[in-house]
Amino acid sequence: MLRIENLTGGYVKSQNVLNGIDLEINEGDCIGIVGLNGCGKTSLTRAIMNLLPYREGKIEFLGQDITRLAADKIAKRGISLFLQGGVVFDELSVLENLTLYENWKKEDEILKNFPFLQKTKKELSKIRADKLSGGERHQVALAMCLLKQKPRLLILDEPSSGLSPTATNQMYETLEMLRKNENLTIILVEQNIARAIEFCDTVIMLRSGSVVYSSKNKDIKEIENVMFNN
Repeated sequence: MLRIENLTGGYVKSQNVLNGIDLEINEGDCIGIVGLNGCGKTSLTRAIMNLLPYREGKIEFLGQDITRLAADKIAKRGISLFLQGGVVFDELSVLENLTLYENWKKEDEILKNFPFLQKTKKELSKIRADKLSGGERHQVALAMCLLKQKPRLLILDEPSSGLSPTATNQMYETLEMLRKNENLTIILVEQNIARAIEFCDTVIMLRSGSVVYSSKNKDIKEIENVMFNN
């Protein structure tokens, strides 16, 4: 589904954040991207959407070259990016956020995966986005990713960042339902290694913008040993 070849680049010309990344993802895969802060995890997600300048490399999605496409055109091809922190429009109601792009014929099909959104349109119209808790905000932001353009590939950048343990559990319960019900291929960037191992089929580790480890192994001790001692 997604092929990345020799992806190299960064925010400024004098310094690369990504250094020759090669990655292949098949339809139905759930891939976890882990690594220490600054290793290039978020930069990789942004590069896939052409939100980070890269000077070398090629990205193909569903057999088509998307290397130089604008982000909105990449989204229309079927890739959606959940940004760290859960990005919503604070000045709008929850309903207004959800209906910015969506054809509401698909409303029930998609929103059934989100416990917080099991409300009437009237109820959702009375909740301002700036009044949401962290967990609620993340659910709305994730729903927007699916409603804007129902994706084939969902990229999640730190979906548990800043959440309480309870909200984190709820987020991953929602992701499990989405994976089951919406037939999604997923790339998950996660600082919580245990969560990444539990949720994903394969874990890939970045260091200094390069892939240094890839395994289906569920042994957290091995992964932590590679991360902290090599």
